[in-house]
Amino acid sequence: MFGLRRINRDSIQEKLKSIVGNLGVFCKWSLIAILVGVAAGAFSTAFGHCINFVTTFRTNHLWAIFFLPFAGMLIIYLYKVCDYEKNKGTDQVFLTVHAEKKDIPFRMAPLIFISTVLTHLCGGSAGREGAALQMGGSIGSTIGRILHLDEKDRIVLVMCGMSAAFSALFGTPMAAAIFSMEVVTVGIMHYSALVPCVVSSLVAHAIAISFGAAAELFPIGEIPAFTLQSAAILTLLSAMCAIVSILFC
Repeated sequence: MFGLRRINRDSIQEKLKSIVGNLGVFCKWSLIAILVGVAAGAFSTAFGHCINFVTTFRTNHLWAIFFLPFAGMLIIYLYKVCDYEKNKGTDQVFLTVHAEKKDIPFRMAPLIFISTVLTHLCGGSAGREGAALQMGGSIGSTIGRILHLDEKDRIVLVMCGMSAAFSALFGTPMAAAIFSMEVVTVGIMHYSALVPCVVSSLVAHAIAISFGAAAELFPIGEIPAFTLQSAAILTLLSAMCAIVSILFC
């Protein structure tokens, strides 16, 4: 009888230790995710405001497009000065998550910031999606180095940074969190990064809203009723989009 009580007591102690340990891990990653969300969110919010400003300026001053070649030469010069001519862009972020590359240098973030703003200012063709992933990944990787985290933890921070930057720019915190977890490896979800990515994404979204970075809204006036016909059409459309994506990749 005494032996059973001792076994039960030891079992309870082990469970308590496990619970305390899990709470410690949760608090640790929550704090780190908040830090990444603040840093990447503030950086991306500033980036969004700059993009909106230069786009408005170019729209009102069409002559700015004639400076596009000079902007291109300036961008090349900046990459050369920063010794970043072999930049693989968004692919480098994916390679880091796949552990094929250890770190993403911090200089990627300001270089992408400046080059994208210059491109938009002069009427060049450049999107914000790739820029968001590269800036967020760079900031997340840098924070991981500063905190002396191991390689696996830095990979999670890279995804947190991607989520935060995407959320701040596009105003879709939950979609940004899931997107960064699955875009790096199609068909595989990095569930270990779920909570940190969601926290970083929500924090970045709150920062963007606080500083007036309004997301684009596309209201849907009327949603068709769900029928067998509409379901069949949507299924066909989804299959065709998948095929086009596969061929493009």
